[in-house]
Amino acid sequence: MLLNKKNIIMKKLIAFLFILSLSSLFSCNKDECSDINCLNNGTCVNGTCECQLGYSGTNCGNQITPKKNKITNIKVTKFPATDNGAGWDLTSGPDIYITLFYNQNIVYQHSTHYSDASPNDSYDFHPDINLYFDNPLDEYSIVLYDFDSFDSDDFMGGVRFTPYFNTNNFPNILYIDAGGEVSFEVSVNYVF
Repeated sequence: MLLNKKNIIMKKLIAFLFILSLSSLFSCNKDECSDINCLNNGTCVNGTCECQLGYSGTNCGNQITPKKNKITNIKVTKFPATDNGAGWDLTSGPDIYITLFYNQNIVYQHSTHYSDASPNDSYDFHPDINLYFDNPLDEYSIVLYDFDSFDSDDFMGGVRFTPYFNTNNFPNILYIDAGGEVSFEVSVNYVF
């Protein structure tokens, strides 16, 4: 009889421990994202990183090269006040406009110019067409000219640049300045 009571108590104890272990197993759901570190503003969902547009990889650490960059504005931020000490125009400041080159071919030339521009100001050129860097990993050039009605236009300076790097985190403004006499800010959107 004593052995039977011990068996019953032992069975009840085993059953109790089994139920206790099951309840602790189901009551302690581990957060599947606690050990996951998603980069570049990615978010963890059910243990997997969901990446922002432009990023890929298990932790969103890979930057995707865009198909092209849409140019929404080109701002002239610096240009020389004089043409080697002489005025750009006989009686007034330069009449500036921009030209964009790819492989030494004109991709875009703005249809208007700013008359009597001052080197103390900046000037926005909004493209009047849909304008893209179709090959964002290649080199482009932006050149600034002084428009002249009765003579050939004066070259004021230019900058060569590459509009995209796979480590730049997709800036909305590209600061184009090679340390020379002209500089630009190019506003872009990325197309994937």
